[in-house]
Amino acid sequence: MKKGRGMMFYVAGLYAFLYVPLVVMTAFSFNDAHRNVVWRGFTVKWYVLLVKDAELMGSMLTSLELAAAAAVLAAALGVFASYAMVRHKAFRGRDGYAALLDAPLMMPEVALGVGLLAFLVRAGYELDFGALACAHALICLPYTVGAVRARLKSVGGERLEEAAMDLGATEWVAFVKVTLPLMMPAIVSGSLLAFTVSFEDFVTSFFLAGIGIVTLPIKIYSMMKFGVTPEVNALSVVLLAATFLLLGLNAWFASRSGESARA
Repeated sequence: MKKGRGMMFYVAGLYAFLYVPLVVMTAFSFNDAHRNVVWRGFTVKWYVLLVKDAELMGSMLTSLELAAAAAVLAAALGVFASYAMVRHKAFRGRDGYAALLDAPLMMPEVALGVGLLAFLVRAGYELDFGALACAHALICLPYTVGAVRARLKSVGGERLEEAAMDLGATEWVAFVKVTLPLMMPAIVSGSLLAFTVSFEDFVTSFFLAGIGIVTLPIKIYSMMKFGVTPEVNALSVVLLAATFLLLGLNAWFASRSGESARA
C-alpha cells in the first residue's frame, strides 16, 4: 500500500513538474499587466495584438508553409523507403540503410545544422526556402518511415499484391491500388508528426534560414530577448493548442491504423 502511494505521489509530482508551468503560462496570457509579475485582471487584448502583428503572422505563415513542404517530402520519401525495406529484403546494405534513416533522431541538431550549412555553402547552393524545406524533411524522415514501416509489417499485404499481379497488374499498379491505400492511415499519421516537428524546429532553421526567411521559432527567440511578455505567452498558448490538436489527430489516425490492421 505504501509503495503504491509513493508511486502515486511520484507520478503526480512528475506531471506537476511538466504541466504546472504550462498552466501558469496560459493564465498569464490573459493577464492585463504588461509584465508577468502580478495579476491585474482578465483580458484578451494580447491575443488581439497577436493577430494584428503583421511580422508575427508572416513568420507563422512561413513556418506553416515550411512544415507542409517538409511533411510532403518526408512522407513521399518515407513511403518508398519503407516499401523497399519491407518488401525487398534481399538487397545489400539493408540494415545500414535502415540505420541511416534513423540517424537524424540520434544526431545532435547542432551538429546536423552545422554539417548541412557547411555542405550547402561548399556546394554553392543558396540558403533559400527549398534548402530549408529539404533540411526539415531530413529531420522528419524517421517519423514517416517509422509509421509506414510499422504499418506495412502489421498488415502484410504481400498476398494481396501477388493476387493483383496474378490478375495482370504490374508491380506499380499493385502498389498504387493495393499497398498505398493500406498505408494511408500511417502516411497521414507520420505526416502529422513530421509537420509538428518541422513547425517547432529552431536549431536547423537558425542555421539554414537565408536572408528574408524568418520562421516562427526564430521570431519568438528574437522577441524573448526583451523578456517574457503576455504576447509571447499568448503565442505560446496558441502553439500549444495547435500541437495538442495535431497530436490528437495523430493518435486518432494511429488507432484507426491499428484497428484496420487487426481487422
